[in-house]
Amino acid sequence: MNKNPESQNRSTDSDSPEIDEGASYIGYQEALELVYSNVPLVGIEELPLDSCTGRIAAEEVKALISNPSNDVSLKDGFAVKSQDVAVASSEQPACLKIIGSVFAGSQFEGEVTQDNAVKICSGSPIPRGADTVVSDEFCDEKGAEVYIRTNAEPARNILRAGEEVKAGSVVIEKGTTLLPGYLGLAAAAGINRIKVYRKPKIAVIAIGDEVVAPGGYLKQGQLYASNLVTIRAWLISFCATCETAVIKDDPDAIRSELLNHLTSTDCIIASGGAWDSERDLIVKTLDELGWNKFFHRVRIGPGKGIAFGLLKGKPVLCLPGGPASNEKAFLQFALPGVLRMGGRMNHPLQTISARLTQDIKGRHQNWTEFKDAYLSRDADGNYLVTPYRNISRLQGIAKATCLICIPEGKTWLKAGEITTVQILTPTLESLPFKPTK
Repeated sequence: MNKNPESQNRSTDSDSPEIDEGASYIGYQEALELVYSNVPLVGIEELPLDSCTGRIAAEEVKALISNPSNDVSLKDGFAVKSQDVAVASSEQPACLKIIGSVFAGSQFEGEVTQDNAVKICSGSPIPRGADTVVSDEFCDEKGAEVYIRTNAEPARNILRAGEEVKAGSVVIEKGTTLLPGYLGLAAAAGINRIKVYRKPKIAVIAIGDEVVAPGGYLKQGQLYASNLVTIRAWLISFCATCETAVIKDDPDAIRSELLNHLTSTDCIIASGGAWDSERDLIVKTLDELGWNKFFHRVRIGPGKGIAFGLLKGKPVLCLPGGPASNEKAFLQFALPGVLRMGGRMNHPLQTISARLTQDIKGRHQNWTEFKDAYLSRDADGNYLVTPYRNISRLQGIAKATCLICIPEGKTWLKAGEITTVQILTPTLESLPFKPTK
């Protein structure tokens, strides 16, 4: 049984009679702010650097040491006094005496004096007395002498002490997503552990007599819980942990499942049963349990049936069961809310600007609408966006690379218009080119 009337509408650009002005619903931005302002942070843990990838820094991180600790060479070559090569050229190379060599991790004990040079490797400390390094390709080594065929001003090819990182400086701001480059920077700054927000633990519950866990036996009229798999995959990709369950349309079973997950998880996401029929029981059960309900129904299409509240202080988001409604409600409210609990302050879906290839009609000017779409590029590499038009909602979800938003207050987006789209794919480099006429 399909419990969400909205999911019956498979038209892509319609002014469906089931979409009214939504006078009793709240708007998209208001609903999102209610989610953001009412989900609690999950707590902090301190981890070694190699366990922090993708996590959110829970505090400002300062360098413990400077890097490099002293001036070092950026090139293999010769450390010299700049005045000794001030007029050196291919026609008149400067001839200097080689008085030693220095390698990374070692130190030259002497001092570079006039007309002398020290052979040096990249990463090696600059010897006392030298103020420049001439790269190997401009040097001809002949026995105990080197002929230098170029001039070099002071500090050429030298990385000054602390130029990468200065002790006491902030290397990671609170709230930063710890990508590999930041972890390498932290290591260079003498840090081996970072305090991060704990991964949120999420329970995802699929509700419905017609829903079967993937791999189970299907009876006539039943379907696999594809929403459950999609939601779990999104959560895991954003560093949340997830446990799942499939339960029947039974008030006692729903109540028991909700209370069971309250003690083991930080947030509950229910999929299905969020509308108003006699078989839609999740919100009714939560009402009976005395949850603090912030909203039920938002002027968003698809996904209007979403509900959000706190049950004994734990966030609960109830998503419609129809695939398109479920996906949009999850991506616009549940995923941002879950990630806010783990310290991520910005919306998880990045945005870019793209030029529309077709007109798009919205449902109603009081509504915010999201449409599956795919990106391409024109011959100049500019992004183009085209709405995905197919009767299959699941194929639209699978093949879409972005979402087009028709914001509240607009009913049309015109072909050729530049609009902001939310990215659903991890990379844009493989986007196809679309020839322009």
